[in-house]
Amino acid sequence: MPKASTSSGRGDTVDVEIESLDVAGDGVGRIGRRMVAVPFTIPGERVRVRLAPRARADGVLPADLVEVVQASPHRVTPGCRHFGPQPAGGDACGGCAWQHIGYPEQLRLKAALVSRLVLAAVPRAPEARPMLAATATGAPWGYRHKVHFVFGAAGGRRPRLIMGHYARGSRRVVAVEECPVHAGAGNERAFAFRDACASAGVQAAGASRTRDAGGVLKSLAVRVARHTAERLMTVVVTRDADRALRAATRRAIAQAPDTSLHVNLHPRADAFVFGRETRRISGSERLRDDVAGTAFLISPTAFFQTNVDAAERLVALVCGLLPERVPVLDLYAGAGLFALPLAHAGHDVVAVEENAAAVADGEASRALNRIPPARCRWLASTVEAGLARVPVCETVVLDPPREGCSPAVRHQLFAGRRPGLIVYVSCNPETLARDLGDAAAHGYAVESLQPVDMFPHTPHVETVAVLRRPGRHS
Repeated sequence: MPKASTSSGRGDTVDVEIESLDVAGDGVGRIGRRMVAVPFTIPGERVRVRLAPRARADGVLPADLVEVVQASPHRVTPGCRHFGPQPAGGDACGGCAWQHIGYPEQLRLKAALVSRLVLAAVPRAPEARPMLAATATGAPWGYRHKVHFVFGAAGGRRPRLIMGHYARGSRRVVAVEECPVHAGAGNERAFAFRDACASAGVQAAGASRTRDAGGVLKSLAVRVARHTAERLMTVVVTRDADRALRAATRRAIAQAPDTSLHVNLHPRADAFVFGRETRRISGSERLRDDVAGTAFLISPTAFFQTNVDAAERLVALVCGLLPERVPVLDLYAGAGLFALPLAHAGHDVVAVEENAAAVADGEASRALNRIPPARCRWLASTVEAGLARVPVCETVVLDPPREGCSPAVRHQLFAGRRPGLIVYVSCNPETLARDLGDAAAHGYAVESLQPVDMFPHTPHVETVAVLRRPGRHS
């Protein structure tokens, strides 16, 4: 084996033992006292890497994988041609990070990550329970019922339209011809739309070399209902007054008459996927799908869980953790993923949500399910303001975004209202650990941690945590 280089200049290679994984899913090893992060590796492997010239802000030095010198027994062949290091130095697709890891080991690693982070913040917390798999069969392919692609351009003076995902850590678009984690019906409609746009001469936003004829296409989302036959496609554009785009949408409607089509106008260059204005071109205003025996109406731009099978597992977990027929306060309620099934089960629910589109979807779904308004009431408000307007409730469901709960919400809940039971549904184990640490400082006990695999082949993990105030019995 060649002797490892000790320099950190561009192009130098070194052999590294991978010791652990970071929260981004990259393998972590050491060169002397310096930490090195290597994508597409597994703890226990010895790998040859090429070092980056500069460390990240946290002091960790990034590195590219050159060769696996000694492979882990958990290493498997990826299921997608676009995954991992690409030949001739091409960009790696940023859609997945763990296709090289066998699925049982993915589940174990995620549960271990939850335990490690939470126990560091709450030493008396229990270990995370074994991870629940993403689907009923455990097969981690085709699970994304919301298909999402971005558009870009490739080539020189006459750029051609491409569609794919962003490269890891960048806004460069990697063109793809398959995406096996997406639902097949969604991929079929997305690639057909891409081809229709290419034939019509539609360009990606920013692709044109002339000032007065910029491209229009930004991204495409196709939601495929899991339990109904409905499909809904949303095209995100910088402007919709484009003849070529109209020709492409007409062709898409003719090719897939069962798919509702919407156009979302998003002229700004920001990090948001959707703009404020959406226009229906054909089909229904909302897509209908069923989750855990409850019907949901989903708008084109409103948030709803991407993996419906895993969402059903989350709903079953949450419903099973609550006493029967007690009042429930559902914070960050979204379109009612938990509020509506809880109301179906006989709970009186107040759902607090600030997104107007999600509230409108929730109220439409409530009417569709014939749930009386008094049984499930929406409060269109931030959680910070809403907590001051709702009655005291002993049972709370807490489902915040990746940023977790704000300091104001944590103070209002853990130090102020102090409900007896909090079921915390987290999509980010780092902010979960922080928030549970705050709750423990105010006397709450972490009773259980149940991770659920919402996104196989990525390090993302959902966790259902049970918090109980001392002296409060189930």
